[in-house]
Amino acid sequence: MKRIIFAVSLLSLLFAACDPIVDEIEKGDNITAEELTGSFTISAKSEGNNNLNFNVSPTRYIKVYDASSDVCVAMGTMPTCQIVPPARSLDFYVTTINQDGSITKSETKNIHVSEFTDLPAIFNDIFGDGQGGFTTHTWVWDDTASSGVWGNGAYLENEGPGWWIVQLDGIDEQATEKKLPKDGKDGWMKMSLTGVEMSRGDKGSVNVNEEIVKAGWDKGTMTFSGTYPLMGIQPNGGNAPQYVYHILKTDGEHLTLCAGEPGAGDWGTAWFWNFKKK
Repeated sequence: MKRIIFAVSLLSLLFAACDPIVDEIEKGDNITAEELTGSFTISAKSEGNNNLNFNVSPTRYIKVYDASSDVCVAMGTMPTCQIVPPARSLDFYVTTINQDGSITKSETKNIHVSEFTDLPAIFNDIFGDGQGGFTTHTWVWDDTASSGVWGNGAYLENEGPGWWIVQLDGIDEQATEKKLPKDGKDGWMKMSLTGVEMSRGDKGSVNVNEEIVKAGWDKGTMTFSGTYPLMGIQPNGGNAPQYVYHILKTDGEHLTLCAGEPGAGDWGTAWFWNFKKK
């Protein structure tokens, strides 16, 4: 059963269904922790690849856990999962149910992921080099966007700023007022699979996935860590940094992000960001 690991903060949501009723699982002969550990293997599609296969020999039903969070990421007799960027070292362990109903847990095993293939299409739009690989792109304010570069509008409805709209020639004033002067019209952010660098001087990482909140409105989710995008704040929330965004547009050249204010529902207040590749 294939699973995709996006980020530790999302694991509990993504893999909550990894605990089926015990009676429905085919029990194997009793096995010790030492025997399970010795037969437990992790193989990748290629050296350092992000597409992983888990196995024990002889084959038996297992559950695979991310050791850093103790969250189940895959299960079955030949379970698989896909790791998404950034590159990292991961520890996994497995459990299995014995004939007498007891559970045996293996020791952890490590694998390092540094090569990413077969990723969702959204990765190509944001990080792709147009030739099947990935590279670093510099994103700036999209002065070609009909809805301006920043502003607010209706959550789950608008596809860009729709109520209060800030054009490029007005973003400097807003950035200075919000104490983010380097996020103004000359602001930029360099994004790659391995990290994010901002014109304001800070660095971090970003994860994307295809999780949506409303069919036909958004295309995925972008989560920042350690930093946030240009003017990535909640103006009506004390200018608190915003780290999680809905991806509304990503065509390889343009990127529109949205974040609702806390508790916002349909037609509630949301903020929008329009960027383009430099």
